[in-house]
Amino acid sequence: MTTEFDKNAVLNELQKFVQPAALMATPAEAEADPAVPVQWLRFIDEQEHGRRLALLTEWSDFAAEWPSVQDFLRTMLKRLYVLREQDDTLSLLYLYTVGGNDLNFYRGRAPITEVPERLRPIWDWVPAKFRDFYTQLHDGWTFLPANSMGPLPVEDWAFLSDDKFDIDDDTARRLPIDISRTVAVFHNGAGDYLCLNCVGNGEATGVIWWHEDPENPEPVDFWGVLDAWVGIFLEEADRHGA
Repeated sequence: MTTEFDKNAVLNELQKFVQPAALMATPAEAEADPAVPVQWLRFIDEQEHGRRLALLTEWSDFAAEWPSVQDFLRTMLKRLYVLREQDDTLSLLYLYTVGGNDLNFYRGRAPITEVPERLRPIWDWVPAKFRDFYTQLHDGWTFLPANSMGPLPVEDWAFLSDDKFDIDDDTARRLPIDISRTVAVFHNGAGDYLCLNCVGNGEATGVIWWHEDPENPEPVDFWGVLDAWVGIFLEEADRHGA
């Protein structure tokens, strides 16, 4: 399904949150920018013909772990745009509406080409499918105004030992996790973080760091919480049918 929106109205909404240099809505506009990933060109081209097979195929690798996004893509997504910001950051914007005409966006940046140095010591513990998401599809996928309610860009991953969490040494010693190897990868917009506890011999395990109860991080199913939080956030999005 392809839905038309006034491009100026979309730009006006975006300017509340970012500094757009270009907003590409058609295949010709996207193809004119050599930095746009090839897979995004396919998404935009198919969109012009009322199809989303390439988009759904790219996301299908994560459907089992993250079904709420499949539901979003099939029943809530209205239109895709390629955004270039004034700092040359490229993003694929997923536009949806709430209440009929309230424009909202999820932003997916281009896949990473290398792992940041500070994350290399724990990268092998990150669940394989989560690593694949960052290297094959998007460097994060978040609600645009708040950079939350989705996997954060790797530049925004933060260890619980970082100053922003303000965990003192005495508290850290009492915690059941090593805060220097527990990395926050998802922010729920209300001060709480879904984290990966990167220790042991297998994949990292999920932990929620609650800002109102920082001394009691909660072990959780990582994908289950990620999917549930996104699904709850999107409950008010307008649907257009399967």
